[in-house]
Amino acid sequence: MDSDRPGVPKGRVAVLTAVALAVVLVCSALGVWQWQRGNVVITEPPARQPVAPISEIVDAGATGAASVLSSDEVGHRVEVAGTFDPAVDLLVPGRALDGVVGSWALGVVVLADGSGVPVVRGWVPPGTAAPALPTGPVDVAGVVQPPEASDVAPSTAALPAGQTWIVSAADLVNRVDYPVANAYVTDTAPAAGLRAVPPADPGQATRRLDWRNLAYAAQWWVFALFAVVIWFRAVRDERRESGEDDPAAPADGADDGAGGRDMSGAR
Repeated sequence: MDSDRPGVPKGRVAVLTAVALAVVLVCSALGVWQWQRGNVVITEPPARQPVAPISEIVDAGATGAASVLSSDEVGHRVEVAGTFDPAVDLLVPGRALDGVVGSWALGVVVLADGSGVPVVRGWVPPGTAAPALPTGPVDVAGVVQPPEASDVAPSTAALPAGQTWIVSAADLVNRVDYPVANAYVTDTAPAAGLRAVPPADPGQATRRLDWRNLAYAAQWWVFALFAVVIWFRAVRDERRESGEDDPAAPADGADDGAGGRDMSGAR
């Protein structure tokens, strides 16, 4: 029996295994962390987000796709600071509140940059005149809403001066000579004589994929897999060097003689 042949150096293999396991655990944990950050980004519903200046949510000078509100901009609470344009004092008829069909009072607040934001000041019952537009600087607290399309108009009949069927920048730009935001704001604290108009669309939380963080997660998992491969090859090489996996090495208990069995006494 060959008792001098070295076996696998178990201490070294144990160290390699411990190091590989630590690397795999760390890389896996980092990958999970990046996945949690990048798999979904959940934003609070707009109604629960902090009040923001209207200029941070709506760009009155934007055109094309940039002028369209995103899902997390609709329903956002905002402050509109400026002055009401005295030339735009409108009623929007055919608007129901608590089962009563009345009108919205609509104005346009001109901001410091010269652009305008449509503001639904509130609701008035039928046959009631809306309070006069405020004069001087105002600071309206309200909720951002997307512009109305023509199909929400209850009628296509012509209206008298001072009235419009819908709240839309496409209509208002024909009444003023400055850019108007492609959105409107409902005043949540209207003046006396007006009732607040509930937002038609309160907005919703959004979920987005963050591809950069997802790529980082995949990268960490690749590192973990690479550590396993390196560990496997290192252990295999250690076994090979020790002769444990060498099929040509004699088995324990075998005779080292060329014939394997002493036949010198055989005839």
